[in-house]
Amino acid sequence: MKIFIKLLIGLLFAFTLTGCFAEDYDVGVPTAQLHFDISSVQLTNANISWKTASEDVQKTIEDIEEFASSLKEIKVFPNEKVLLEFKENEKNGGDIWTDQKITVSLLQDDKRIELPLDDSGEFQFPNKKGKYVLEVEFINSAGSAQYVANVLIH
Repeated sequence: MKIFIKLLIGLLFAFTLTGCFAEDYDVGVPTAQLHFDISSVQLTNANISWKTASEDVQKTIEDIEEFASSLKEIKVFPNEKVLLEFKENEKNGGDIWTDQKITVSLLQDDKRIELPLDDSGEFQFPNKKGKYVLEVEFINSAGSAQYVANVLIH
């Protein structure tokens, strides 16, 4: 009887470990979205340097302001608050980012305006009207991803 119980415990232990090995925590490049009161906009990928066991993505854009200015214009109001959300790449499954650093900036004529991002992912556009390039950087242990948008504060 003791041998049977030991075998049963051994099998349960083996099945438990096998379940742990099947988990996929290797996440790909996330997508970035801005959520307004009544709509959402997906930001465009710019510079990416992302390497995991299942994915190696390298993309470089020389002139971010020129690239972003060619994108469709997003119109926002002065002092408008938006929610920034990152979603896991659909083909990879599992949005596990434990060590991310996220920065949000507006670029205009080679000047950078850092926008504070709160813990819920919300930030506020400034009250100064004009054309800007929105730049969002997502950095974690897998690498970095930069997202841009062509923004008009009107």
